[in-house]
Amino acid sequence: MAEKAFHDTSRAAIEIREQLASDKRRLAFFMGAGTSMAVGIPGIEALTKEVKKTLEAAQATNFEKICKELRENSNVEDVLNRVRLYRELLGDDDSKALKSITGKVVKKLDTAICGAIHKNVSIEPPKGIVPHKTFAQWLYASYAGRGWPIEIFTTNYDLLLEKAMEEVGVPYFDGFIGSVTPFFAPESVEAEETKAYEGICPPRAWTRLWKMHGSVNWCIREVDQSGKKHVTRLSEIAFPAGEELMIFPSREKYVESRKLPFLAYQDRLRRFLSRGEAVLFIIGYSFSDEHLNEIIFQGLRGNSRLAVNVLIYGVEKECDGKRILSLPETVIEHGKSYRNMSIYGPDKAVIGGIVREWLPPPKIKEDNVYWSNDEHRFILGDFNVLALFLERFIGIGTQSAFRVAEETGTEERENED
Repeated sequence: MAEKAFHDTSRAAIEIREQLASDKRRLAFFMGAGTSMAVGIPGIEALTKEVKKTLEAAQATNFEKICKELRENSNVEDVLNRVRLYRELLGDDDSKALKSITGKVVKKLDTAICGAIHKNVSIEPPKGIVPHKTFAQWLYASYAGRGWPIEIFTTNYDLLLEKAMEEVGVPYFDGFIGSVTPFFAPESVEAEETKAYEGICPPRAWTRLWKMHGSVNWCIREVDQSGKKHVTRLSEIAFPAGEELMIFPSREKYVESRKLPFLAYQDRLRRFLSRGEAVLFIIGYSFSDEHLNEIIFQGLRGNSRLAVNVLIYGVEKECDGKRILSLPETVIEHGKSYRNMSIYGPDKAVIGGIVREWLPPPKIKEDNVYWSNDEHRFILGDFNVLALFLERFIGIGTQSAFRVAEETGTEERENED
């Protein structure tokens, strides 16, 4: 009988470290809700429940009505997508209605949902932003020696990455230009970084931050009396009365000025994945956005020199009478389909299209932050732990607040969306 084969945890950790350390290949991170959930910001399921609670009674009724029209377990982003389809069909006309919802009502519902999201996401994270600051410190230590900027694509609305980078002093660019009310400049996102574009591109050493689903400090604002509108970024995160918050792109053609940042960022992701040697790390993402998934899969199919590494926290399941974290079956299928995608889950990995359980390290060393001996699982899918892993690269001399919390037993693990 053949001996059972495993994936080696130590070898996987070394491979991840080498890919992160390489300064020759273009490097990007794709960060999902799990990176914010790690510090206590609500994920999409919890956010959907909180939004319902925040809405006025009539708006909550319409919210629930739309939920029932959609697939089972629909979330707030699904509802926003349908609301904006209604707005496309009805405009803001109170005389037109669809399923008893008028154009004027649906416009107010859109604004109310975005306001509720803003209220729930703009909070100070209960667990602080230590892992985000550690990540920013790693960016600061890494950016100067690279031939290409490190790019961060995120589906999160919050400002945790911005706060962390600004506290650490990491220069970054997000496509907005100006100081009073910065406006979105698509040509600066679309430009290739060659001498021909030096006038509209920031320095290559600057980190790029692309917010794929918008942000709690983006608004649509009229420029002048002509009615022309700009997508602007507010210096404060207070939500101005009467302004439309830029959260989550509609799948349908709604308002071009509203969709412009999302389209520009999607094109940027598509170009990153399609050209030359590139490494993408996906963290805290459950592959729930089919449109973004297809962009990633197109890159995997079309660029043999692209390496995608997916760090998965896992989902709970019952095993031998106890709850454990496991790699979701849907994600396993993605790894089996694309051999240049490596997926690292808590109980198993998919590397080179081969699914195997983990072989624990031969012995637990003091500097081992990628394996939990007590829980018998690979733990780099937890953004808190990944921050500690990155900390090894830059040799931060002081004990991190996260490690102190871990030693006192106060740190809790959060599942990813």
